[in-house]
Amino acid sequence: MASLPPPRPIALIAPRLDAAPAARAIQACAELLAPAGYYLAAAPWQDAPGPSLLGELRPAAALVIGPLDDPGLRSAVASLEIPLVETWSASAQPLDGAIVIDNMEAGRMAARHLAAKGHARVACVSADNPWERGRREGFIASAAALGLEQVADIVQPEIQHMNDGRVAFLRLLATNTIFDAVFCSSDLLAAAAVSEAHNRDLHVPQDLAVLGFTDDGSAAQWAQGLTTLGVDAAALGRRAGQFLLDRLQGERGARERVTVEVVFEERLST
Repeated sequence: MASLPPPRPIALIAPRLDAAPAARAIQACAELLAPAGYYLAAAPWQDAPGPSLLGELRPAAALVIGPLDDPGLRSAVASLEIPLVETWSASAQPLDGAIVIDNMEAGRMAARHLAAKGHARVACVSADNPWERGRREGFIASAAALGLEQVADIVQPEIQHMNDGRVAFLRLLATNTIFDAVFCSSDLLAAAAVSEAHNRDLHVPQDLAVLGFTDDGSAAQWAQGLTTLGVDAAALGRRAGQFLLDRLQGERGARERVTVEVVFEERLST
């Protein structure tokens, strides 16, 4: 009986692996790739000597979480001449494919919704990563264009746990500004905002409207009745995996870009 060929690696290039939305996408992608004989190989490729080790790994392809902007890593991956897909947000000139969220439009949608609800003094709370920066920038630009007064803009360096979100909301309160709505660029931030608002006897949405962004539809588990924009992280991961398989099998051309639709779910928090 002929032995099966050994599984081939696909390099997983991610800023970190424990961010919940990215983790769901990575898991879904890995599950789709495994039956075809591929596995995701994670390592701190962006740190020395990671770029040179990529060549030794000889990956069949690469899955990138976020834009591939690091010059050294980008050069190392380009030299491999392998299929690649950037996800969540892409560099200005992707090396190959990109399956991304229109994060700027998500922020604009948030501003339009709050304006339509009659909110005039708004705040934004976000994390410092490429996709949430896009949501923040879209929100700020659209809020200004709509005549909303943005009274505070809080960027938390890292959001991994509920307490990180609480810290961000406490920073917002410490600005001593008056606002009637807040856009949070992730579920964690939005859930923390609702929780801390309740701790201070603020009623949502009567005293403060809260709008979040969900990556997997789990917003209701964090805060019931939370109005959200969002995408399905697992579906995005599967699309990325299928793109790589199609490229490896010669069934799809290079440099294809897909934008995942952002879905709006209005609930009680706005």
